[in-house]
Amino acid sequence: MSVEWNDLLLFLQVVERKGFTSAGEALGIPKSRLSRRVTLLEARLGTRLLQRSSRRLSLTDAGQALYAHCQVMLKEAEAGIAAVQQRSTRPMGKVRLSLPVGLSEMIAGTLLPRFLQCFPDVQVVVQATNRSVDLIAEQVDVVVRGVGTALRLDTSSLVQACVCTVPWSLVCSPAYLAKIGPLSSLGDLEQADLLLYTPNDEGDTELRLIDEQGVVHTLPMPIRLQSDNLGVLRQAARSHLGLCGLPSYLCAEDLARGQLVSVLPGWRPMAGHLVVLFPSRRGLAPAARALVDFLKTELPLLMTSEVPRPRAAPLQP
Repeated sequence: MSVEWNDLLLFLQVVERKGFTSAGEALGIPKSRLSRRVTLLEARLGTRLLQRSSRRLSLTDAGQALYAHCQVMLKEAEAGIAAVQQRSTRPMGKVRLSLPVGLSEMIAGTLLPRFLQCFPDVQVVVQATNRSVDLIAEQVDVVVRGVGTALRLDTSSLVQACVCTVPWSLVCSPAYLAKIGPLSSLGDLEQADLLLYTPNDEGDTELRLIDEQGVVHTLPMPIRLQSDNLGVLRQAARSHLGLCGLPSYLCAEDLARGQLVSVLPGWRPMAGHLVVLFPSRRGLAPAARALVDFLKTELPLLMTSEVPRPRAAPLQP
C-alpha cells in the first residue's frame, strides 16, 4: 500500500479547518481537488475517514486515529525545520577538524577546550594526520596545514586563509653538540648527522636552509633518521642522535630547559606558514565558521606565546 505523504497533510488541514472549503482557501487548492485527494487516501487505506454531509464534517473512528498520528507527524516536521533553521544561525553540531600530528596535541590541549567552552553546542572531531586529505570525500570541514602540504583536491575549490608564520629552528642536544664540536658555519654541518623531516613522502634527501635574505641553500648531509612525524625527530634529537629542524612551538620547552640548543640561529630550516582550508563549494556552517575564526585569532597568539628566545650554540672563536 502506497500513501502520498501530502495527502496526509491535506487530510489534517481539512479536519483542523472543519471543512473542504476553508481548507482549500487556506492552502490555495480548489475544493474539488482537495476532496479527490482525501477520497483517494481513503481508497488506499481501505476505510472511510470522514463522514460528510451538507452541513457538517465528522471523523470516523479510523479517521480519529489517523488524525492523532498526523498531528504528531506535523509537530515533528515543524520541530525538524526549526532545528535546521537554528543550525543555520547559531553554531551547533559536529565539526570535523584535520590537524598535522605535531600540532594536534598542542591545539587539543590548549585551544580546543576554550573553543568548546565558548560554543557548548558544538562537537569537534579531530583527525591527526600528516597525509593528504580530500576534504569532500572524507567529509572534513576544516584543515590546518603548513603551506606546501599537498592535497588531492584541486585548491581552486578550497578557501585558503593564512593564519600565521611559524618560526623554525635548527636544533640538537647539548651532548651531541659537544660530541661533534662547535657549529659556526654551513661547512661545519658536513660532520653532523641529519634527522630529516619529510612530510607526505616528498622524498627529500638533503637539508634546505634559508638565510636572512630568504635565499635557500641545500646541503648534502648523512641522514641518520628520516620521518614525517616531527615528534619522532624531536625525541631523536633529545636522544643525541643528530641535528634536525623543528617548529619552535614543538621545541620551545626543550630549548628553555636546555635539553636542546639552537645552532646557526641566523638560518631557518623552513618558512613555516600555517593555513586554514575549507571547502567553498559546500558553504560553511556556523559551527565550522566559528572554529575557523577562532583558529585565525588564537593560533598566532599560541605560536608567539610558546616560542621563547632560542639559546644559541656557542660560536667558534
